[in-house]
Formats: sequence, C-alpha cells, structure tokens
Amino acid sequence: MDILNIPLMVKELKRIPVSDQEEAFQIINRLSQHYGMQQNTQRHQFHVSNDLYSAYYDAEENVVKMEAIHPETTEEQIREFLISFPTFF
Repeated sequence: MDILNIPLMVKELKRIPVSDQEEAFQIINRLSQHYGMQQNTQRHQFHVSNDLYSAYYDAEENVVKMEAIHPETTEEQIREFLISFPTFF
C-alpha cells in the first residue's frame, strides 16, 4: 500500500485565535461542554475530544484548533459543522 494514498484521519476544521493560555483554556472548556468532549492529555495539555471532534491549544500558533478525528468524516459533514459552529467564538 502506498503511504501517500492513505487518507488523513484528522481534518482541521477551525482555528480560533487566542490572546493567551487562559483564554485558550476557557474556549476549550466551552467547546467541551458544547460538543460533549472529555479531557485527553495524551496529545496536548489542553486537549478535549469525543468520537468525532477534538480541540486543543497550539501554543506556538496561539490558536485553539478544532479537528474532525473520525476517519469517515465527509466533506459534507465538515460543511454542516462549520455552518452550525457556535457564534460565540
């Protein structure tokens, strides 16, 4: 199997600029509540996920990144997600 033909399992959906780590923590908490995510510190200190999505703080870029992590997520599902993304971010 050619490794270049393996579909990516993680698709970045959204970047939310933050001013500091505290703001990132607050946003991740809100995302966690909104999408029913649980803390998962195996990947990042500020990381939450569920079966479909993950969110984490990227300190180098100073953003909270929201990703689709289910391998069968379709482009249509991503479009629907982005359309319905909460406006409080």
